[in-house]
Amino acid sequence: MSRATVSYVLNDRRDVRVSDTTRKHVLEVARRLGYIGSPAARALRSGRGDVVLLLVPDWDVSGQLAVLLEDIGSLVAQYGLVCLRYEGSLWQGSLDRILGRIPAACVVTLSPLGDNDAQALDSAAIPEVPAWLLDQPGHPHTTALHQADIVQAQVDHLLQQGYHRLAYLAHEEPRALPFTEPRITAFQDICRIHGILDAPYAIVSLDLDTIRHTLQTWTAQAGEPLGVVAWNDVTALGIISAATAMGINVPNDLGVMGGDDTPVATLTRPTISSVRFDLPAEAQVIANHIAGAIGSSTDPAAGKTAAVIVVPRQSTARTRLGWDRRNGVTDLANTPS
Repeated sequence: MSRATVSYVLNDRRDVRVSDTTRKHVLEVARRLGYIGSPAARALRSGRGDVVLLLVPDWDVSGQLAVLLEDIGSLVAQYGLVCLRYEGSLWQGSLDRILGRIPAACVVTLSPLGDNDAQALDSAAIPEVPAWLLDQPGHPHTTALHQADIVQAQVDHLLQQGYHRLAYLAHEEPRALPFTEPRITAFQDICRIHGILDAPYAIVSLDLDTIRHTLQTWTAQAGEPLGVVAWNDVTALGIISAATAMGINVPNDLGVMGGDDTPVATLTRPTISSVRFDLPAEAQVIANHIAGAIGSSTDPAAGKTAAVIVVPRQSTARTRLGWDRRNGVTDLANTPS
């Protein structure tokens, strides 16, 4: 075969007519010979690399964040690019050395870069795609989903179900603190807007004794049904388990609102009300920005705001007459039909 034909196949050129039989034969011979194309050569020829470098800070990369990162990787592949994730803190301050080894088409940042890394990226003339998930001083988030949106949906649901006293509980996870703290701040702000000035919060270890002690204090202070906003569904499960051990009825005396809408929410009794995020839409927006950075066509439908969807279940569905301590009257409106 000619060198041109082999080149077309190895570079996956679909704008040139090559039979399927020829393509399969070239790829089989390349596999048998152990051929691997040179990324540096491709970058030199095309004027850019084919790697999307995704820089992840030292965060807890599990749960919904893991799903989001996987979705981004899948979408990036549609542009003929490879998504490479660098997780942790080792890359911070060393971006110049990393860019000298990786032919990056662009760099996706989940939080603002430090001065040295920002300078390295600017010197390398590689475009940055900011996908900042958190607000920081001078650097507002750039993604569609805001942490406060999650808490707002949780609080609104509990208020609609007739819980006038609220609290927020998260379990200790040091690498999740960058997300936990903004949600607690949002919880305090939202409660203040609703006139709830004595809404407690706590970050506790994930064990039943600690959660039980916290609930005991909160329920004694509430004096009426308490609605608890949980960091996620695992935290909500701990709250329900502790409440059961204390003889507290969920949801009549204690409403529990989880987060992430994981399978855990449907496997406990009562089932856990939760919130679901439109992560595919969020990933598509980020992928759209990546496509724009490398000069590819973008998806015009990728500009929609990612929604937070409330998934009501048994843990907030009060089954007997609610009551409003403030008015001293029975509240029939909060009783499910």
